[in-house]
Amino acid sequence: MLFPAHFISRVFHNTKSVDVGPQGISVRRSGGTELLSWVEQSRPPVLVTDWLGTRIDCFQQDTTLKLRLRGHCHLQLQHHLEILWINTHKARLLSSVRAIEQLLQCRYLSVRNWAAIRSVVAELAKRWSGWTSQAQMHKTLKQAQCTVNELHVWQEEDLAQFREAFVQAQLSRYEAFFDTVCGHPLTQSQRRACVVQDERQLLLAGAGTGKTSVMVAKAAYLLHSKQAEAEQVLMLAYGKEAADEMQQRLKHSRVTIECATFHSLGLGIIAQVEGHKPKLSALCLNDSARERFIADTLTSLCQDPQYQRDLLALLKNEFADPQQSQEIDFGGRAAKKLIRQFSEALSFYKQALFLGKTQALSQEFVLWTNCFRPVLADYQLYLQKEQCIDFDDMITRAIDYVRSGQFCSPWHYVLVDEFQDISPLRALLIKTLLAQNDKNALFAVGDDWQAIYRFSGGDVSMITHFAEHFGQATIQQLDMTFRYPQQLLDVASEFVCQNPSQLVKRVNASNMATCPALVAHPDGNDALSTAIEAFLDLTAEPCSLLLLARNHKFLPSPEEIASFAQRFPRVRITALTFHGAKGKEADFSILLGLHQGSVPARAHNAAITEALLPESELYPDAEERRLFYVALTRARLQTCLIVPEDPSPFIEEVLALVNES
Repeated sequence: MLFPAHFISRVFHNTKSVDVGPQGISVRRSGGTELLSWVEQSRPPVLVTDWLGTRIDCFQQDTTLKLRLRGHCHLQLQHHLEILWINTHKARLLSSVRAIEQLLQCRYLSVRNWAAIRSVVAELAKRWSGWTSQAQMHKTLKQAQCTVNELHVWQEEDLAQFREAFVQAQLSRYEAFFDTVCGHPLTQSQRRACVVQDERQLLLAGAGTGKTSVMVAKAAYLLHSKQAEAEQVLMLAYGKEAADEMQQRLKHSRVTIECATFHSLGLGIIAQVEGHKPKLSALCLNDSARERFIADTLTSLCQDPQYQRDLLALLKNEFADPQQSQEIDFGGRAAKKLIRQFSEALSFYKQALFLGKTQALSQEFVLWTNCFRPVLADYQLYLQKEQCIDFDDMITRAIDYVRSGQFCSPWHYVLVDEFQDISPLRALLIKTLLAQNDKNALFAVGDDWQAIYRFSGGDVSMITHFAEHFGQATIQQLDMTFRYPQQLLDVASEFVCQNPSQLVKRVNASNMATCPALVAHPDGNDALSTAIEAFLDLTAEPCSLLLLARNHKFLPSPEEIASFAQRFPRVRITALTFHGAKGKEADFSILLGLHQGSVPARAHNAAITEALLPESELYPDAEERRLFYVALTRARLQTCLIVPEDPSPFIEEVLALVNES
């Protein structure tokens, strides 16, 4: 369709004619012809009629080109312009909307998925929003345009409603699956944790809430719903015992996914890159052998007079060694303490070195660093000569291989248990794996109330500030505990949350209390027997009992436990420290050694040890409070506190909460 240009266009723009065709609008000028292709036009041209006549407004990116025509044109031209533009752009609209709808139907609307959809919709909206077609559009095309217009104005409330609708649909579709996958029906919060699938997802799972069931069910759901193949899922547990338990649960649920520890994961990565598994050093398996190695190394280093002077100064400054001689007695008390400190510091210092956090240490602890670094150098040289590695090397070397691309992660989904206990180094391994591609997801399960391993490098901030470490995240929680009654749940929860830095969780108990959940007995010669007899009055069935104390010295000896077992044959007795009790449960528990000064335990870490560990918390005795919470929450029926004459302030606090409840 050829139109002569308006007089004004001929005079001021040198335009001769305008030709509307299948490829676009051709503008013929004296110097040649310019094609305004339909592809380059961001929306359909608009036909405008005013007192000067008719013009066609063409939209290209941020500019509008106005083409004036001679005379007045019929409305049919507007229809023709729209049809030509629509025919050029409809294929991309239809294919994009089809892809978006397929994604929305089969996948949870995660942060990454929504960002991708929003980006496509924003581009489509530039072309398809803000105008109404005068031409007759096909129903499918009109529906696609409406979809773009609707998605373009979605707010957070709309996203939340859509996500909830998706979750409800999946819960209904997989109801039978969730009823049977773990051998028992999952709770609604457990099912939701499986169905929600964000790129960064944190599940807060308090004591006894069934987090292992969720880990297993989540992995099984990913496979059952065809979102992943088994080899695309990595499951990580904190320790070997937990990994073995998880593996058994997976096997029982017929899920063929391997569960690894961080160390076995690192070892596997190294073996794949190097072609064989490296040998593990005997020094990292035997504390005594490692301390002998350090003593021998120090003896050798002291051949250097300057080093010997530095070491003597360190012994006197750090350990108040009164010896005045210039000879060091490596069998003496001060030297033994230093050797033990160096032995413990090897791992922490290697981690700090890898993470680039030793500069401040070198400035603050000059003398200690000057004495320690040569020991570390000899230790590393020993590992090289023996062609072996230690536990830290398992992680750091694996990180290096992932970073360099020598190892390519096959995992799209990384599921991590006991997330509150991981160290910055282990967190870095996870981040490095996730950074290899943008099609992965992290599902972290943990409970900040049970973060009790700072002394071995655990960093509670990995869970309390999860989004800061791993990016924008969906945070959920399990709301039902199957272990202990509501009374104990309320008291223990309020006790641990006296620290305002703990994440607040709303949890209910499934067990109905048949007796007081928390009792106290005064300490004395027969306190333990009295407590056990009281338990036996509550049940006629065989039962289990945990004897718990902050330190081993407050627990009965094996001989005493054997004597109790003989006196009370219906009771299966196990004695554990508070740390050892984590993850364990029994019908009854008795807490011993609750003296002032013992609970909470007073920290005796050297300044250098504190500097090497994750940053300590501001709230007094924060980790000791969490440890006592762990001890309180082991019993299904009743927890008994043996109260000494000099009771721990924690006991007074807990008993006050019991009275209030």
